[in-house]
Amino acid sequence: MDLFTLLDKCKFHYKKLTTENHNVNDISENSQVITENIIFIAIKGENHDGHDFLIDVINKKVKTVIYEDRYYDYLSFPGTNMIRVHDTKKAFAILAANFFNHPSLDTQLVGVTGTNGKTTVTTLMYHLFKLLKQKATIIGTNGISVGDLKVKTKNTTPGAYTIQKILSDSLKNSITNVVMEVSSHAIKQERISQLDFKTVIYTNFSHDHLDYHKTFEDYFYSKALIFSGLGNIYNNKLVLFNGDDKYYKRFLSLTHVEYYTYGIGSHNDFQARNIICDVDKISFHFYAFNEFIGIVNTNNIFGFFNIANLLACISYFYLKQYNMSTLLALMPELNGVKGRMEKVNNHYSLNIFVDYAHTPDSIYRVLKEIKLISRKRIITVVGCGGNRDPLKRPLIGKITTELSDIVIFTSDNPRYEDPDNIITEIVQGVQKNNFVKLENRFEAIEYAIKIMHKDDIVVILGKGHENYQIIKDEVIDFNDYEIALNSINKLYKGE
Repeated sequence: MDLFTLLDKCKFHYKKLTTENHNVNDISENSQVITENIIFIAIKGENHDGHDFLIDVINKKVKTVIYEDRYYDYLSFPGTNMIRVHDTKKAFAILAANFFNHPSLDTQLVGVTGTNGKTTVTTLMYHLFKLLKQKATIIGTNGISVGDLKVKTKNTTPGAYTIQKILSDSLKNSITNVVMEVSSHAIKQERISQLDFKTVIYTNFSHDHLDYHKTFEDYFYSKALIFSGLGNIYNNKLVLFNGDDKYYKRFLSLTHVEYYTYGIGSHNDFQARNIICDVDKISFHFYAFNEFIGIVNTNNIFGFFNIANLLACISYFYLKQYNMSTLLALMPELNGVKGRMEKVNNHYSLNIFVDYAHTPDSIYRVLKEIKLISRKRIITVVGCGGNRDPLKRPLIGKITTELSDIVIFTSDNPRYEDPDNIITEIVQGVQKNNFVKLENRFEAIEYAIKIMHKDDIVVILGKGHENYQIIKDEVIDFNDYEIALNSINKLYKGE
């Protein structure tokens, strides 16, 4: 594609007489990969400002730069097209969408948003598509898969360019079913701008990410943008709301497309009744608009909270007119999601789980769930991330000590903070003397397994699927599941 065609498709204003046309091989905000036929776009990020690298990329003979800082209006760069826009984040999303010819228009793109449950819902949906012998793409915390091809990502929702490329690659592989997690960061940073979502699934909303959003209202309205962006009339879009969540009506008031609710309450369009929940299985009757559809049985999926996640998935397939008998017959083949109440498989019948829960609400849900379905002693290993919302630390201390028999407070990606200071802030919310402090996470996990009785439950919270620990600038290999498994084998060897 040539520059003029791309800029005209984007409806960007530029001076054609003084702008040199050229082939566009790619677009990028990364100054390290720039060559002359790659458009460089200067993004103002959290840690770096792309404008600081403009001189570097111009010295690399780049032919076109897109920027927003007016200072560069007064400088001359012969041989380089300098195009100013109001907001380079928005511009980047528009450029990416047009560069790849708006691939989302030709997909059945499902966005899953909410404080908790995004990864579980998207993963379960992706696996259901596979069980139904349909190709699908998943974009989220546990990575990206285009069909069976895995692609690494470091964000829950990747950047605008990556998303458009993944969607384009999906279409090249004849994949139109796409499910993706949509984080509040991604919405606010314009990463999902220019995406044509056909369905949005809302899981829940609670206290999180206030280190980034600063206020609860900012967090709410950032989330709300995905709903208001679906349109102002009934069209081909729809929203599935968790009707049991107390905030769903606030989000509902901001969208005008077709919508339905799912949950346990009798007011919901899709409902679970006659629920049976155990440590490793779930069963319930699925109702749609008060009509019995069938029985849902799952193995290796834990927790009352997962009923909502399962309902979200099944309701979507119902609305898309899939055969329910076929779908429900496949449910026992679903596996739990990596890092989400994932049981550490062992030969000693030990109940040890790894979970990503790291917010007060998600931790409360996990521990409350265990107490509801089991009378066994609960030992919890938990910490809080450094350089993240400090307000939730004492809340997590209070919740874990109230709902556990023993708590081991430890480190969890301390980043640039002192882990001991983080633990001290967590302990400020504690009102019971049923905890110990072990800063070293390896030692904390091993200690929990060492002190457990065979009929106890150990829950290792915070990191879930993560395979690293962030300490200052270092990213160290660390996986809770592997550490727990090695500790089991070490402590129980010979039994």
